[in-house]
Amino acid sequence: MKRTHFSISFGGLLFLFLFLTIISSAQDARLYGVIKDSSNRVLSGTSVTILNRPEGAVTNDNGRYELKVPSEQSLQIIFSFTGLKPDTILLSLKKNEKRELNVVLKGRTTILPEFTVQEKSLKDNNVIKINPKIVQIIPTPNQSVEDIIKTLPGVSSNNELSSTYSVRGGNYDENLVYVNDIEVYRPMLVRSGQQEGLSIINSDMVDNISFSAGGFDAKYGDKMSSVLDVSYHKPKRFAGSVSASLLGASLELENISKNKKFTYMGGLRYK
Repeated sequence: MKRTHFSISFGGLLFLFLFLTIISSAQDARLYGVIKDSSNRVLSGTSVTILNRPEGAVTNDNGRYELKVPSEQSLQIIFSFTGLKPDTILLSLKKNEKRELNVVLKGRTTILPEFTVQEKSLKDNNVIKINPKIVQIIPTPNQSVEDIIKTLPGVSSNNELSSTYSVRGGNYDENLVYVNDIEVYRPMLVRSGQQEGLSIINSDMVDNISFSAGGFDAKYGDKMSSVLDVSYHKPKRFAGSVSASLLGASLELENISKNKKFTYMGGLRYK
């Protein structure tokens, strides 16, 4: 049996590589041109690529580009520039063909959805947010929203069984009270001893509590010492609560309709 040995030198490999490269280059075509915008200004840095192929080029300072492309193939040339609408051109070049292709990229219009920017850092700077769950655990006779207010700086009261309070030395009736964005006028008897802690605010229904002892938003006015803004929660299912003590009792019920369009919430309290 005869054995055949085949070997090739490094110089032969290099010659073969150069030969194949020359043959391949001879079969390619070239694409060149200038890219401008709709105002006839040249676009430097425009990207010129071929869809699904690695070939690409970037325009120079004069907006010119030159790109080697495969011949005898249907190609999609993509021209893209930041801020302008991309353009795609279909073409097919013959072997060794050189074609000039000048492109004008048009502006791109983007319609943004409507939005509102609101600064809250200064608006809420003098407003204290209070967790309504504290009302149920605070060790006071009434367990009302006003009992929490009395513990804040600048607020004082001369009767722990009353829901009245004064702010920074003001009168007891100089405090604004809002329930669900509705101002409640004279929500309590301001004379000590005529009402024993039954507040207009039902603590079982409270969802959010905001209090300001000064410097509050202009929508509340400027003729009062403080603002107590309370929001009741919206029922999401049937629920209720009941409590009783030696000082009184309370009952709260809430529900929502099957079609989610109607809700109700009510409460009974005795002091």
